[in-house]
Amino acid sequence: MTHASPSKRQAILNAARQAFLAHGYSGVSMEAIAEAAPVSKPTLYSHFHGKQELFAAVIAEQCASLLVTLASSQGDNQNPEAGLKRIAHAFVDLIYAPESLQLYRLIISEQQHFPELGAQVYRSGPEPVLTQLSSYLAELAASGALQMADVDRSSRLFLSMLKGDEHFRCLLGIQDGLNDADKAGMIDAAVALFLQGHRYEA
Repeated sequence: MTHASPSKRQAILNAARQAFLAHGYSGVSMEAIAEAAPVSKPTLYSHFHGKQELFAAVIAEQCASLLVTLASSQGDNQNPEAGLKRIAHAFVDLIYAPESLQLYRLIISEQQHFPELGAQVYRSGPEPVLTQLSSYLAELAASGALQMADVDRSSRLFLSMLKGDEHFRCLLGIQDGLNDADKAGMIDAAVALFLQGHRYEA
């Protein structure tokens, strides 16, 4: 099978993201995305077998920068506070970005009609993030920097502290996001509480 070049693949993802945000998941066809990219239908299908796979790839791309930050933290156990703050900043910047909020609303609105979409999206974005965060925390625990009984649970708790009521209010349109000062304050508080709860001693 002939594969599209990386530049064509990126053009497909860019066109798909804009189409999904503008028209919703059900309101977009693969043919329309191919036309907007613009690429031929065979080129489109050489990379993505269907719309669900393409949508999941859009979500995965949204999470890519966060995964890079997580990867860069692996093996650095000397300063858990700095490492966690770096990860937290990348996570907060991602989930509070206007496009991310729009895509999240879109997933929820389409879930009733496409129940399998949610699982594929989770496997493409949130699950790899959680897996890599757990790996980083396991390194910190193994080095003795932190004490935790359940690494996976601690990973979920850390990310949950960075979402909570503020993220829900943004999803509902009650507020327009967080400014830099609000982000910094939330991150500092979450990291401090997390470190305290896992018996970190600087």
